[in-house]
Amino acid sequence: MSGGDGSPGPVFAGIDIGGTSIKWMVVDEAGDVLDEGAEPTDREAVASQVGGTGQRLARSHPGLAGFGLICPGLVDEKTGTVVYAANLELRGAWLARAVEEATGVPAALMHDGRAAGLAEGLLGAGRGASSFLMMPIGTGISVALMLGDVLWSGAAFSAGEVGHAPVFPGGEPCRCGSRGCLEVYASAKGIARRYEQATGEDIGAKAVEAGIGSDPVASEVWGTAVRALALSLTHMTLTVDVERIIIGGGLSHAGEHLLAPLRQEFASMLTFRDAPEIVRARLGGAGGRWGAAVLAARVGGSTSYERWQP
Repeated sequence: MSGGDGSPGPVFAGIDIGGTSIKWMVVDEAGDVLDEGAEPTDREAVASQVGGTGQRLARSHPGLAGFGLICPGLVDEKTGTVVYAANLELRGAWLARAVEEATGVPAALMHDGRAAGLAEGLLGAGRGASSFLMMPIGTGISVALMLGDVLWSGAAFSAGEVGHAPVFPGGEPCRCGSRGCLEVYASAKGIARRYEQATGEDIGAKAVEAGIGSDPVASEVWGTAVRALALSLTHMTLTVDVERIIIGGGLSHAGEHLLAPLRQEFASMLTFRDAPEIVRARLGGAGGRWGAAVLAARVGGSTSYERWQP
């Protein structure tokens, strides 16, 4: 079998379905990226948009052997169904089956945070750790828990949905219906929204980061995000006691602007024990897509991902 561009062997497609954009990546058995792209998410017709993306990729790559689909929310990974997603109209969507029917290619679905954790554990910053917590921070926030060799999803598929756990009870309202949730204060979307709420300027999280130290509102918004993250990580550390904490997603590109104050705030909250190390994800904002590609290889019957070097 050969890929659509003449490369030997099968190829695998990962599709990352986010609240802002849908990103995709096609890799071969060596882990070389053959194709990648993105388009804005059509929130009113996400399922059909994903099916259309799958069809285009299948036509472009006749050697396609598997799809790995990832999205936020509560995901039943055994049936390939989205149980709930606060930022997307996907409740009850049988995404894996829809893509299989549209393309004739096997597909599997995974929570986006767990997919990023899977990739970091196999290919990135989680290597060598007996246990770790991976927190991708983007439009939303979730956590992947790798405990030993087990990527824990929970009894009701909600393990790691910390973005909707209140850190400031009675605080600002969240799309999930609660108040004071972590996502409201510390997601990239939440940071941008809170800055705009205070100033009337929609400048985005990157610009808020750039204003730290010179813009008092930016400094306050960023400091609140760091405090919210430290509170969440403190609760999780005292619950599961992981060896390593990995920060990923788009906001991880802030680097030490985020990690340095987060380490300090986090350590100050753990008064009777040392804090686990906090490191930046090796795969950055691409962790989810690499996890989706690993999922695609698995559903396509390949273990080639064991040799990949992103």
